[in-house]
Amino acid sequence: MSKKTTTRRGVSKAETDEVDGNVDKIRDILFGSQMRDYEQRLEATEKRIMQSIERLTRDIDKRLERLDKYARREVEKLSERLKTERKERIADTKKGSGELNTLQQQLDASVSDIDEQLSAESRSMRSALLDQGEDMAAQLRDAQTQLQEALDRESTELQDKKLDREDMAALLTEVALRLNKDFKLPKG
Repeated sequence: MSKKTTTRRGVSKAETDEVDGNVDKIRDILFGSQMRDYEQRLEATEKRIMQSIERLTRDIDKRLERLDKYARREVEKLSERLKTERKERIADTKKGSGELNTLQQQLDASVSDIDEQLSAESRSMRSALLDQGEDMAAQLRDAQTQLQEALDRESTELQDKKLDREDMAALLTEVALRLNKDFKLPKG
């Protein structure tokens, strides 16, 4: 008891579905490989960019780690030197009990100078570390910007090369009309 529904042109719904299925098959035959190729190229480009970003991140992390280790070693060396100098000063003051007051003043002055030098060197090292960190962060941002621009260029290039939707719609409409034999070729 099923009735065939007809469209305005007298074509049944079943025939319309069959034509739609044929159009999908034709579309897949005509453009399927190109679309898969575009998708593969886009995925490969994205993968290369992500690998580059990961490589840059690892490289920057390694550099920062080496810089941190270097700074720590230098601070430790300075601390050891300071400790050594303090020990030497203390030993000298014990030997010369007669010059205790003079040596005490010299020791205080030396310790103060060393502390100031250590503080100044620590500040300069921190400043250098901060500058290098900022430089590396700027390099990372520049690299990321360049990679993003490359990705945008690749994407734009792919967009320019792909088939326009209106052209595709016109082509598929013409194919559908020809399949339905509704399309009349101009004479002449």
